[in-house]
Amino acid sequence: AASPPPSPDILHEVLPGDCLHLIAGYYYGDTRLWERIWKANPHLVRNPHVLVLGTYLLVPDAGTPAEPYPDFTARAIGCGPAGAARASAEKAEKQAEAASEKTPAPSKAR
Repeated sequence: AASPPPSPDILHEVLPGDCLHLIAGYYYGDTRLWERIWKANPHLVRNPHVLVLGTYLLVPDAGTPAEPYPDFTARAIGCGPAGAARASAEKAEKQAEAASEKTPAPSKAR
């Protein structure tokens, strides 16, 4: 059996409000993987807390995001792990709500 092809590398343009945590949360679904992006761009990012607007960062083995980046970032309040994690958690919560709406609630017996 053939193994699935690896995820493609993606170039991400740094936008206002971006940070490595937020970018990792978007492409990987896990803000803690921000160091992957930092290590892939040593010539562009000397300080992981300072990103230059307009820079194109290589995001290695990026997954295919389920939503547009502006929608994801609109839910993230502030940059850093807390903001990006909050956005990821809200996304999961909305998906769970949508799934529960499809399943009717059991009726209560009296």
